[in-house]
Amino acid sequence: MNELDQALYEYLLSHSSDMTDEWLSRRNKESGSLYSKDAAPELVKKLREQNKLFNTNISKVFIEEEEPYKEGLIPWTKMVAEDRVNSNVPLHLVIKQFGVFRAVFLDFIESFVTQNDNLAIKHGDIFRWSKKINIAFDKVVDLFSEHYNEVHNKLITEKEKIILELSAPVIPIASSIGVLPLIGKIDIERAQAIMESVLNQSSHMRITRLYIDLSGVPEMDAVASCELSKVIKGLNLLGVQAILSGMRPEVAQAAVEQGINFSNTQMEPNLGAALSKIEW
Repeated sequence: MNELDQALYEYLLSHSSDMTDEWLSRRNKESGSLYSKDAAPELVKKLREQNKLFNTNISKVFIEEEEPYKEGLIPWTKMVAEDRVNSNVPLHLVIKQFGVFRAVFLDFIESFVTQNDNLAIKHGDIFRWSKKINIAFDKVVDLFSEHYNEVHNKLITEKEKIILELSAPVIPIASSIGVLPLIGKIDIERAQAIMESVLNQSSHMRITRLYIDLSGVPEMDAVASCELSKVIKGLNLLGVQAILSGMRPEVAQAAVEQGINFSNTQMEPNLGAALSKIEW
């Protein structure tokens, strides 16, 4: 690191707030966007705080070695990526703002050059600084996009898991007795989710008898039928008696053709008939 690099670094840090102000002044009037000029004051405050930390981190490109510098960017990109995902800000809007702030940053490097004629800054220094900051921004965008996708995919997976769990609710209807109404096609993924959810719910509710109603299931492939039989076996291991009701002929036929045996499971034509036996 030479004296010019140190001087530029100190200049950028001292003008951090000015850079943030300039970036915010370039916002568009996009109603409802985090980056809109009409964003709520608390959101603008958050942007300022995050941008201040960003300025501190990215300016270090002029004074630090490459590897420590890259490592130092990761906490910021992770923090902001998680915030943008949870705030439902699309990735392309964030990337656009990186471009806007890159221009601001280069403008302030230009201001540093014009305000410091006495430092004998050469064209080579300007080119080197421009190259450094462009590489730094590219690295930030890469890291941010990676972390954004990780958080976004995790969130989607969690939501899908919740949806799958909600699609298999155990409904208690009496002391230790529950009903599991299944609706829609059951594929292997859903069948496995049902297995985990139903066993947990039955144990939590202290269910000893569970009526599994299949009248709302139009089709179920062989693999899913096999998984359903595993659910029943798992319930039995928990001391829960499983009673199947409302199995459609085509679903039953598919199970028979694949050699899946429900002979040890009590079967009822429909849920009404099943519940009538317990006078419910």
